[in-house]
This record gives sequence, structure tokens and C-alpha cells, in this order.
Amino acid sequence: MSNQPSNQQQVLQVRYDDLKASYANHVLVSVGAEEVYLDFTSGIVADRPGVSVLPIHTRVAMTPSGVVRLAQLLAQTCQNFQVVNLNPPPQTPPTQVAQPPIDTPVKDS
Repeated sequence: MSNQPSNQQQVLQVRYDDLKASYANHVLVSVGAEEVYLDFTSGIVADRPGVSVLPIHTRVAMTPSGVVRLAQLLAQTCQNFQVVNLNPPPQTPPTQVAQPPIDTPVKDS
């Protein structure tokens, strides 16, 4: 066997076997000793009179370096989104189209 690197490319396949998508409008961030926790929720829900609840439906634990890479990716995505969607090219106002003259029939008397 050789210790030289292989020239073969690795193939990476992404699989979504048990994917469950959930809408999240809020993210709570907590920092542990060696992880950062991202708790996702869809928002505040009234539980009973005078009591509101923030139900967490998903928790993601990441390393601090993973969070930094995620923050960079999200910043780039937001920048691309603003360029594509928020800065449309200037539009010229519509021009008025002249109405063709109406021919009136001549009456013979």
C-alpha cells in the first residue's frame, strides 16, 4: 500500500430520510461549556389567561466553530438575498398611449 494521496474524488450524497420541516420565527441561543444551543420556536402562544408560552420545537447543538461557519453562511445568504430581491432595477413610468381618433359617420340630408 502507498501513503500517497489518492486522486479519486469522494462522492457525497445528501439524504433526507426522516426530514420534518418546521417553521421557526424565533431562535433562542444558549451557550454551554463546549456547545452552543439553538432553540427554534414558531412564536409565543397564549396558554391560558395571563400566561404565554414559547414552545421550542427543535434544539440544535453545535460547536463554537460550527456556529461561526453557520453565521458566515447566513450572512452571505442574507447579502445575496438583498442583492437579488431587495434591489430591483429602477422601473420607468408607463407612457400614455394616444387614443385613436373616433370617426363620426356623415349624415346625408
